[in-house]
Amino acid sequence: MTKKYKIAVSNTVPVIVKATIADEHGKLVNHKFTLICERRDAEAMTAVVAGSFNARDFMKEVTTGWEGQRLVLEEDGTPAAFEPDALEALLNIGGLAMVAFIAYGKDSAAQAKN
Repeated sequence: MTKKYKIAVSNTVPVIVKATIADEHGKLVNHKFTLICERRDAEAMTAVVAGSFNARDFMKEVTTGWEGQRLVLEEDGTPAAFEPDALEALLNIGGLAMVAFIAYGKDSAAQAKN
């Protein structure tokens, strides 16, 4: 008989994404924002990386919101509200999906206490 347990961690996790992206003049600009993501357990993560892994698809699947995002803008220059097309635009910035995935791995997993 298998006993079921409840795990005492949240099903969602804030993922802090820090990225440096060159502007039109080649100047490196730092960006920092938070993605709100669903947490995946170790078994699910193993299946993700064992299959045909795509960081962009994974992040689209787990991301449910964001805070402080200023890379995807509305026509008037204000930051876009979170919605699937805006998330697609964000993750379509070259390299950003992988930066977000690495941040997800760090922020969603247990870490050693110093």
